[in-house]
Amino acid sequence: MRPLKFKPVYIGTIWGSEDWILSAMEGRQTVCVEGLEAEASVVPENFGEGAGLSLSALVEKYGARLVGDNVWNMYGNRFPLLIKYINSNQQLSVQVHPGEEMAKEKGLPNGKTEMWYVLDAKPDSELLLGFSRRFTAPEFRTIVNNSIREKDIAKGERTLEDVLNRFSPKRGDWYFIPAGTVHSIGAGVRILEIQQPSDTTYRLYDFNRVDIEGKRRHLDLEDALKAIDFDERQEDYVEFQRNVFADAVSLKCSDANPVKTLSAKDVDGVAKDGSVLAKDDDPRVTPLARCPHFVSNFLNLGGRNTSSNKTEELFRLDNSSFGTFTVLVCTSGEGTLFYRELPSGCVRNGVSIKNGDLYLIPAELGAVDIRPAGGLQIVEAHLETAGSERE
Repeated sequence: MRPLKFKPVYIGTIWGSEDWILSAMEGRQTVCVEGLEAEASVVPENFGEGAGLSLSALVEKYGARLVGDNVWNMYGNRFPLLIKYINSNQQLSVQVHPGEEMAKEKGLPNGKTEMWYVLDAKPDSELLLGFSRRFTAPEFRTIVNNSIREKDIAKGERTLEDVLNRFSPKRGDWYFIPAGTVHSIGAGVRILEIQQPSDTTYRLYDFNRVDIEGKRRHLDLEDALKAIDFDERQEDYVEFQRNVFADAVSLKCSDANPVKTLSAKDVDGVAKDGSVLAKDDDPRVTPLARCPHFVSNFLNLGGRNTSSNKTEELFRLDNSSFGTFTVLVCTSGEGTLFYRELPSGCVRNGVSIKNGDLYLIPAELGAVDIRPAGGLQIVEAHLETAGSERE
């Protein structure tokens, strides 16, 4: 098997658009395709036997070879991640997603916890995330109703926009949004979202916006109130507002799985003795999120275009210890991924990676080496697995 690239699924919305770049969701499957060399998000010609298949078909065909033994044991042929770009021209609705318990009650396969990495944001854009203080369900219902009918300022009434934390996003920020957290994305933001595979959203407030038929969009107040985690605390979310380009970066519970690295030891950068050194303090790695549903890191690999013979330092990603696939989304720059294709594993192949590309690295490949060529930055995601059997 080889690193896999997919053609995104474009979805137009009332507030902007989404590009689903890795999805096994029914009706919105990303497909591994051949040809169309001018498009950055499709596979080149002669890609291999997996080209032309949807992601779910690939999982069905290759099973643990693709997703890893541990992931296969936990999820079977259900791919456990959904990755997309969100492009907001207008404010998104104030909303919340269900957790695992509510999803089970609703007959859904899973809840929806997500993470945002900000790719771009206008100076006046904002994000609403989490309560500014604690509320009971009845108190919050009143606030939602104030929003819907428009508050009476003279009476001191408050709306959702008054009681949610406000953030001014900029490129390189990341935010972790557990299921049950009330949130909204403002206008003028482009976000990379990594999440559980779910499209279940309970809308609390939509700014009294109307659709093309002049009707207000449906609200899901009762389900939303049931989904909200009223025990969440403001400081939990302030801690998650961090920027990967800041001089000092810290994150609660940031002991993410170490990413193995490799300095170039010979002309092609492969360690002759096959050994690699796992580093927790690699300055090129910023842990973004760690939860039972996914782990994500930011890889600031740099590199430079050069005509000299000097070898750039390679960065090794080894998912063999995780028992899982790895996803790489390039957010800036370019470089080359080196891998050894099984069953022989003798020939070392390389594929280019550049801004906007997504690669799904099959578990079977074990390790890939990344050689940056200029300003290479990548958001990486995998699953934290313990080899547990699926129910």
